[in-house]
Amino acid sequence: MAVVDVDATRAEGFAGRMLGTVNGAMLALGISLGHRTSLYDALAELEPATSERIAEHAGLQERYVREWLAGQLAGGIVEHDPQAGTWWLPREHALSLTRTAGPNNIAFMASAVSPFAELEDDVLAAFHDGGGVPWSRMERLQAWQSELSYGYYHYPLDAALGLV
Repeated sequence: MAVVDVDATRAEGFAGRMLGTVNGAMLALGISLGHRTSLYDALAELEPATSERIAEHAGLQERYVREWLAGQLAGGIVEHDPQAGTWWLPREHALSLTRTAGPNNIAFMASAVSPFAELEDDVLAAFHDGGGVPWSRMERLQAWQSELSYGYYHYPLDAALGLV
C-alpha cells in the first residue's frame, strides 16, 4: 500500500459536513412527523403551551409530543421556556412549516424523505440486477406527489377564495 499524504483539515471538514448531512436527515424525519401529525399547525394556533396542552390540541399522545418537541428544540425549530414548561413555534418559522404556507411548506417537502427511503432496497437491487423500481412499490410516494400537486395548483385558488 502506498503512503499518501492526507490533509487533516480537509478530512476533518469533510467528516463534519457528512455528520451534518446525517443530522439533517434525521431532523428532516422529525420535520416530516411535524407535518404529518399537524403538530406545526397546532403549534401555530396556540400561544406558548405545555406539551400536555399541545398534545391535547393536536389529539396526540403527550409523551411522543414531548419527545418530538425536544428534538425540534435541538434542531432550532421550536422554542422552550423551561421554567414555565412551555413550547412554541416562532411565527417566522410557521411561515415555512404550516399548511397555510401553501407551496412554501418546507415541512411538507421533508415528508418526502421517508417515502423515498422506503425504496432504498429496491434501488439497491436495481444497482445489482438492473431494471427499475415498479410504480406499484411507490404508494406513499404517489400520495406525497398528490399532496404536492394540490399545494401548487389548489392552494393559490383556496387562498384567493378565503378557504385557508
